[in-house]
Parts: sequence; structure tokens; C-alpha cells
Amino acid sequence: MTEDDDAHAPLADPGRLAALAETGLGNESDAALDALAERARQRVGAPVALVSLVTDREQVFPGLAGLGEPWAHTRRTPLSASLCRHEVVTGAPLIIEDGALDPRSRDNPVVTDIGIGAYAGIPVTDAAGRVLGSLCVIDHQPRRWREDELAVLADLAHSCSLELRLRIATRDAHQERARTDTAEAMLRVAFTRSQLLLTASQALAHADDISQLREIVTDLVSGDLKPAYVGLTLTESDGDLHRIDDPLQALGPESGDAFSHVEDDTPIALTAREGNLQLYPDPEAIAAAFPETAQRRYAELGLHAITCVPLPGPDGVAGVLLFGWDTPHDVDVHEQAVITTLAGYVGHTLERARFVEDRVTVARELQEAMLTRLPDLAGVRLAARYLPVGRHEQVGGDWYDAIDLNAVDGADRDAVALAVGDITGHDIHAATLMGQVRSMGRQATWERPTGAPSAILAATEQACVATGVRATGTVLQAHLRPDAGDRWLMRWASAGHLPPVVRHPDGSTTVLTGVDLMFGYPELREVPLTDRQVRLAPGDTVVLYTDGLVERRGSDLDIGIRRLRDTVAALDPTDTARFVDDTIRRMLGQGTPHDDDVVVLAAHLPATDRR
Repeated sequence: MTEDDDAHAPLADPGRLAALAETGLGNESDAALDALAERARQRVGAPVALVSLVTDREQVFPGLAGLGEPWAHTRRTPLSASLCRHEVVTGAPLIIEDGALDPRSRDNPVVTDIGIGAYAGIPVTDAAGRVLGSLCVIDHQPRRWREDELAVLADLAHSCSLELRLRIATRDAHQERARTDTAEAMLRVAFTRSQLLLTASQALAHADDISQLREIVTDLVSGDLKPAYVGLTLTESDGDLHRIDDPLQALGPESGDAFSHVEDDTPIALTAREGNLQLYPDPEAIAAAFPETAQRRYAELGLHAITCVPLPGPDGVAGVLLFGWDTPHDVDVHEQAVITTLAGYVGHTLERARFVEDRVTVARELQEAMLTRLPDLAGVRLAARYLPVGRHEQVGGDWYDAIDLNAVDGADRDAVALAVGDITGHDIHAATLMGQVRSMGRQATWERPTGAPSAILAATEQACVATGVRATGTVLQAHLRPDAGDRWLMRWASAGHLPPVVRHPDGSTTVLTGVDLMFGYPELREVPLTDRQVRLAPGDTVVLYTDGLVERRGSDLDIGIRRLRDTVAALDPTDTARFVDDTIRRMLGQGTPHDDDVVVLAAHLPATDRR
């Protein structure tokens, strides 16, 4: 046998070809696989994505997104032009970063015809592990594929494999019962279950936390399985089991503590220990397997049959799904396939949700560590709030700072340095840059306690250039110092930042105008940063803020600042913390999502003698 014959053997494997035929797929468009290809294209950020099936003669594309003509119409290429055949032959992913240079692709005419600059393909398999084709993405330019992009592609390829296996199982069931009176009904059931799985897969793809996951699990009650109750229990690292209840589910929650242990004598604990599907079709089966205490919680819910399925995780069983029916129910082999497939979807989502929650925890701790604890000053009442826009990371590039300069040699008594800033971005990267800029600004302030705000901003900007911190955005630095009599002097410099608003004791307001080029572009400054100043009286309140408070899509910024002036004019600033909270609440609306980070820092000068 020649080397070519060896390479061709997996392509001609009879079992593999039979499985391909049983999918019922060819070069005709399949809505589910087209949708999956589109999801891969969007999630990975590639212009083309394909669900490719490879026979011993050609490759066909039942799912595609972004592919040009004539292939978008014909949905097929000769086997000789197929890159996907490499996945079939090797059984491994094919990752190509430069199609013109890689020896596996450079001589393939389709590289030039389609314009394959980079290629990433993950095998899709049947239940026996035979490679039927691949889910692949194509970029028209050479590209280094990131690990997170390949992980997303692998996850979607797994979903594609499950879809193909379900097609094969459904087709087998149809063939076995084609001559019976129930064939049409069984086909409708299989199709409905397929739709249930597809719907669940799409819904779970958008779940990023445990609460969303629990809501989707509850929605399974209305699916074709028609359980009366669905329970979700998660395993913890110490062997504890945590039941996650949904108060909106029509039935439940189960009685007893929400926490149990993997060694308990219950259906949930047994499933978590053994990692196998557990079926109890009637009350007698439940009673024969478990003590009365375990039986009681299901009897109280009126459940006569339960099925427990483990959720796969990276380190074993990540949790357990419990399906309960209010009549005896024998779960047949097809329902078992649906239930275990659903468990696979939920397990993958759970892994992602736990990763996101860990990321959120770290990000929140990072943000809290970087936000300033406001100093307690005799003559100035300070309050500040930060609201991130990021739903996932809960961090961003906005910040505030307040430095008590009383203890610094040469500083005036009650002097305080205030800063607000907005580094471009709404994620952990922006927060990291923000932390570095904030730290450099603090250092510059301490080194120049009596220096001009413009000098501190310029020093911070130059320090970023010298250390390679590529941070851009807007920053405002202000210094409040006691002045003659009971007056105060505020000097400030603004690198592209929004103007401070001063609320006077009679409710009138003043906008402190004057702004220079935004922060992060010292090489573009034609003139140095400018210091401006204003004298303040007892009872005045200075409000510093970032654009998330006043800027709205489709609305003029001046209108937002005018709303802010009207808002602070109507509030009492003597309770400075409440003043800040009420300002944010009125500007954003109660519970209304905001599309940018928000910082508000207020400095109130009480109408009393300074201590």
C-alpha cells in the first residue's frame, strides 16, 4: 500500500461514509448549521466560517457564512481542493497562520481562489469519534490565532458534533420505525427535541453568570421533555453541593437546606459521586434506592419520577440537573440522549460562567484597591462614587482621587488635591492603564505639594511616555487651598476633561470653563497646559465628574451639563455623600442601564469656621 493509499484510508472508511450519509446533509443550505457558522464567524472575528463535511470524493458546506461566489451557491469543492480533509486524515485540528507559506496549503489552488490568508479548523465527529469534517474559520490575511479564539472555535465545534450526532440518531430512529404507524410521530418528536437542543444551545451561549444559567434551566420545563420541575445543583471544591433555586419556577423549591454533601444518601449526591445518569421512573424506584428523608422532598413536590444527570466539568462532575415529573415516567433512549446533550450544554456554560465570576471577583478587588479612600479634612467635606459600565468585568478606565496635603512639608493647612480622569476603554486593560496613571499622578502630587496643577499633569504625562504606558483620555487636576478670610482658592488644569460645576449656597451654579488638549499626547501640545483659578465661598460645592454622567447617545453634551446644573441646584449638598448619590440617581434614572463609566467627586465647603 502506498503512502497516498494510507492517507486516503480514513477518507474512504465505510463507517465514516455511512455516518455522513445518515446526517442527511449535503451541499444544500441547513439553517441550523448556517446559524452556527455565523456564530463562529462573529465570535472569532473572521470574515468566513464553514461547516464542512468531507466525503471520499468532495467536500460540501451545509453551513457557511461570509463565503463568496461561486462557492456560496454551489456549496462544494473537489476533494483535491479541500483543506478540511487534513482534519479527517489526522483527526487533529488544522491551524494555518499563513496560507501562502504553510506547506499544507501553499500548493492548494483554493488558497488563491478563495483568498485563504489564515485557516483554523476543528474536527467534528460522530458518536464513534470518526471525523466527518470540520468547523473552520478563514481570514483573508495571514493571522496568528489566539488561544481564546481557538477555545471558542473548539466549543462551537463540539456543539456542531452534537448536532450531527443528533441528526444521525434521529435518522436512525426514523429508519427503524419507517414501516410502523408511529414513524411520523417519532420523527416529529425527534425534530422537536432537536429544536429544543438548538434553542437551549443558543440561549446558553449568551449566559455569562449563574443566575442567567438558572433562568434558562427553568425554561426547560416548557420544553418537549415536559418535566414538572427542573433542579440545578452545583458541586464545590470541598465536596459540598449547592442547590440553586429559582423563585420564579412554578414548582419548588425543594425542602431542606440548599447545601448538602457529595457523600449524602440522595439521588443528587449519588449522581455527583458516580458521574452517571440516574433514572427513577416511579415512586417505588425512588423508595427502593433512598431513605425516607431523601424521598420526602420529592413527594412534597408531587413528583412521581426523577432523572438526575451529571454536568461535565474540567475536573469531573461540575453539578447535577434533576428532572422531575408529576406522573410515573420512563425515560426512553432518545430522551436520555436529549437530557445528556442538554447536560453537556449546561456544563460548558457553567464552566464559562464560573470563569467569568472569578474574573469579576478579581476585577472588583483590583478596582476597589485602586479607588481612593477619601481623606477626613477639617474644612472640606468630600464624597465620591464610581459606577462601571462593564457588566462582566465591573471595571473601567474612570477614576477619582483626593490627597490630603496637610502632612506634606510646605503644604497649606486643609489643602487638598482632587483629580478625576477617564482613560479610554471599559475593561480590565483600561483599568490597568488607569491604575498606572493614577499612581504616577499621586507621586507627582506628593513631590510637588505646592506646585501648579498643570505641572503635576505634565509630569504625569511625561512619566507615562518615559515608562511606555500608552494611556490616553482626559484628566482634571484641582487644588483647593484656604485663602484670605473664610474664602478658598481653587486652581485647576484640564487635559481635555469636562468642566467642573460649582453649586453656590443660594442654589445658583457656575460652570468653570477652560480646557486644553486631552491627556496622552504631549508631542502634539503647541502650548503648555494652563492653570485656571476661582475663589470660592463657604457653602460652595465643587462637582467633578466624567462624561458617563452627562453624555447620552443622540443628545448634545451641553444639554447634559445643563441637566447636571439643574440637578445639583435642587439638592442639599451639606450631606455630601447623599448629594453625590442623589445626583447620580437623578441623572441616570433609577435602575436605568448606562453606556459609559461614571465618576462623581464632590467637595463641599461648609458654611462654618474651619477648625
